[in-house]
Amino acid sequence: MNTKTAKEIAAQLGIGWNLGNSYDCHGTWFDNVRMETAWDNPIVTRDFVRFVAQSGFRTVRIPVTWYMHMDESGTIAEDWLRRVRRAVRMVLAEGMYCILDCKHDCGHMISYGGGWVNATRENFSKNESRVRSMWTQIAEYFKDEPQELLFEGFSECMNAECEWFMPSAEEMEVVNDWNDLFIAAVRATGGNNAERCLIVTPYASGATPYLLSGFRLPEDTAKDRLLLGVHLYVPLGFTMRTATWTRQTDEFDCLCEEEMERAFVDIDSGTEELGIPVVITEFGAMDRANAPERARYAGTLVALAGKRGMPCLYWDNGKDYCLLKRAEREVAYPGVLAAMMTSARYIGGEM
Repeated sequence: MNTKTAKEIAAQLGIGWNLGNSYDCHGTWFDNVRMETAWDNPIVTRDFVRFVAQSGFRTVRIPVTWYMHMDESGTIAEDWLRRVRRAVRMVLAEGMYCILDCKHDCGHMISYGGGWVNATRENFSKNESRVRSMWTQIAEYFKDEPQELLFEGFSECMNAECEWFMPSAEEMEVVNDWNDLFIAAVRATGGNNAERCLIVTPYASGATPYLLSGFRLPEDTAKDRLLLGVHLYVPLGFTMRTATWTRQTDEFDCLCEEEMERAFVDIDSGTEELGIPVVITEFGAMDRANAPERARYAGTLVALAGKRGMPCLYWDNGKDYCLLKRAEREVAYPGVLAAMMTSARYIGGEM
């Protein structure tokens, strides 16, 4: 394995795209056979993955929910591992980087049966062995894949109340402990995993000053192989209609732009001493019949990230955050994509 450092990898990730609501589907109303299409997206095909690459993306993040494919002993079903590997290899075959993560095993979708891994000390004690086994199995299955595959330990790991912004110091430290466990489990499998680049996350994958202040850089037996992954849906009143506690707007106005600029300054100050590259693993804005405004939003965010050498990956769930039409292999909003790609040339050099 011709290894590259995390900074070298980050310089190549560029602009990326999330294969959301496919392998991360979960719930109680469907079986594992229909899992990939349960949230109304089509089966992932090689032709579509090629279309993603041809659209200009350098990286694809594959969010995966694992618990529905684990038996009582915690063993992940072989057929599910094969299905996920099929998607990973399609991405790699198109010359793109791939990020494989653990999605709704953490997070806020407890009502669907997810969120069994959370940021409480009680939960850590209860599930430590099961989570270690889960990541050991994943790492073992993929350990011979090339360095263009990255693992991301946990996505949006929160406390039992699914508190996004103001957890306790102890809860933020529990997420740090989960990061430690993830790294140790992956490294112990050897092979290409001994030097593979890994993505660790703060509480809730958040990028606020408070959440970044609670992040502790994990120890790692591999040198310079860690990246920090955060989600950035700023400003919430523009990107999410459900954020009713803040100013709602369909227009990406000067107040929105100022808030976004402050968010990047906060990331700068909150991560400067860590000495590891930052990757924005999710960003995006809900469709409000405002494509020109979302183009301004996306172009501005990618430009601000690009000035800092930060890769960033658009969240596409095939629905209200849709950018690429999967069945038709078409761009849903060409202006949004064009704005992103114009700004993306600043990330890691020319596109």
